[in-house]
Amino acid sequence: MLSRLIRHEWKETWRIPVISFIVILFLTLVCFICFRQMEPPADEDSINAGAFVIMMLYCLIISCISMVVTIYIAIRFYRNLYTDEGYLMHTLPVTPRQLILAKLLVAALWVFVLSMLALWAICCIMLFGLPAMDLVDMPVVISSLMEYFPQIFGMGPVAFLLFYVVLSLVSAFSNVLIAYAAVSLGQLFTKHKVMASVLCYIGFTMLIQTISTLLMTPSLTRLVLSQDMVNTASGIPAYFGAYMREILFISMAGSVISAVISYILTEYVMRRQLNLD
Repeated sequence: MLSRLIRHEWKETWRIPVISFIVILFLTLVCFICFRQMEPPADEDSINAGAFVIMMLYCLIISCISMVVTIYIAIRFYRNLYTDEGYLMHTLPVTPRQLILAKLLVAALWVFVLSMLALWAICCIMLFGLPAMDLVDMPVVISSLMEYFPQIFGMGPVAFLLFYVVLSLVSAFSNVLIAYAAVSLGQLFTKHKVMASVLCYIGFTMLIQTISTLLMTPSLTRLVLSQDMVNTASGIPAYFGAYMREILFISMAGSVISAVISYILTEYVMRRQLNLD
C-alpha cells in the first residue's frame, strides 16, 4: 500500500517542482547569454554593475523558488491530511506512518533535486559572472582552490562532494519534516491554524539556528585564537580546515536530530491528537 501512496503522491505533486526546475534552467541560460555579451569595465578598479545586479537578482529568484516549493509542500500536507480531504485519507486502510512516509519520500526527493540543481546553477553563474564583473581570474581561482582545498574544507574534493551530497539529502528530509511538524502542531489550535503553523515553523527554525550557533561557538573561538598560526604559502589559518569540517559534521548531526524529533511530533499528533477542519 505504501508504494501506491508514493505513486499517487508523485502524480499529484510533480507539476510545481518540475516547473521550478525548468524556470531555474531557463534563467541560468538567460544569465549565461547576458554574461557572454558583456564587455569588461573600462576602469580596472571598477566592476561591471550590470553583471553584479544580474547575479544578485538571480540568487534572489533562486531563493524565492526554493521557498515557493517548500510552502507548496507544507500546504499540500495540510490540505491533504488536516482539512476535508483528511476524512478520506484517514479512512484508507493505511497507518499514519505510511501516510507520512509516502509524502515525505516524494517531497524530500523534490527538495533534494531542487537544492542540487540550484547549487549547480549558482556555481555556473559565478563561474561566468565573476569574470564578467572583472573581479577575478577564474582559472587562477580554480587552480588555487584545488591546491588548498584540504586546508579550506578539511577534506579532499571527492570526500567533500560526497559528504555534501549526503548532507543535502539529509537536510532535505529534515526541512520537509520540520514543515510537517509545524503544520501538525498548528492544526491543534481551534482557530487560525495556518497562522499557528507559520509561527511554529518560525519558532522551530529559530530554535535550531540558536542551538547550531551555540554548538559552533567553540570551533569559532579556536579559529579566532589560531589566527597567529597562518600558513605563509596560502594565508589560510592553520585551524580553518578543521573548523569547516566540524561545521559540516555539526550541520549533519543537527539535521538528523531535528528530522527525528519532527517526525516523532508529526506521527504523535496524527495518531493521538488528530483535529480535522
